[in-house]
Amino acid sequence: MIVTLGETMMVFNGPRDRPIGVGATLGSTFAGAESNVAIGLARLGHRVRFLSLLGEDLFGRTIVERLAAEKVDVSGVGFSREHPTGVMFKNFTAAGTPEVFYYRNTSAFAREAETRIAAEQWRDARLIYLTGITPALSAGCLSLVRRVLADARERQIPVWLDPNYRARLWDAAAYRATLGELLPLVNTVLPGIGEGQLLTGRTEVAEVARALLDLGVKRVVIKADEAGAMVFDAGGVVAARPRRAFACVVDPVGAGDAFAAGYLSAYLEGLDAAESLERGHAMGAMACGASGDWEALPRREQLEQFMA
Repeated sequence: MIVTLGETMMVFNGPRDRPIGVGATLGSTFAGAESNVAIGLARLGHRVRFLSLLGEDLFGRTIVERLAAEKVDVSGVGFSREHPTGVMFKNFTAAGTPEVFYYRNTSAFAREAETRIAAEQWRDARLIYLTGITPALSAGCLSLVRRVLADARERQIPVWLDPNYRARLWDAAAYRATLGELLPLVNTVLPGIGEGQLLTGRTEVAEVARALLDLGVKRVVIKADEAGAMVFDAGGVVAARPRRAFACVVDPVGAGDAFAAGYLSAYLEGLDAAESLERGHAMGAMACGASGDWEALPRREQLEQFMA
């Protein structure tokens, strides 16, 4: 069983041809880095449990029902009557990159996750997947992440972490200090090159990887944009060039989570580093083919056809 832990929000996408405003038609879905990865793994046939806390409201029930339909184990998702499900709006710009607005400071997860998510819900995990988003949400969420990491280390459960920097949630200095404290308890870290540079102060990919390994991380998987992705560990380095995405990139948001799900799934199946990177690239490319963070994530046969 793979366990992912984090906040999922209801998402409202604005129209592509004009900004959100009075009279604009919005499309609704949901998203969260950890639930995106959970869906990606489940669609490839892996057993995965998602731990979270949502509001006892229409949004929370909708999210859980859809995750369950995707065969994600939602037995670890709780509901709050005191605080709502978080909400996010995407306002698309002429440049193509969406402008994001969060309404999550008072969400159920930010306010109550620390006390509502119990250790028994992750202690049977083969592997725990976290992101750097969760510790940014509140002091309670940071405390929860510390508790998960300490307990996992004691029980020898490997933890994988995508640093996932969100400038709207905290500044670079706080991000660097907090993750610098947490990374020594992480087995595998999956930063984008910009996140790696922010965490280490180094510029070259190899220097970034070495600085992260020196913190005690056992494996570093760096996504270096056009240069592809690279795996660094005690055995050396393995690299793979990115796959060409679809001719029309509909929505690049969620590609990093898709890469993580692809790489992790291959690792769980015993594939080597090069094969794992190749699958990660394929998943990332496929995720760009439709709007939404997780909607285009492939099932096993779709992934195999694309990679062939």
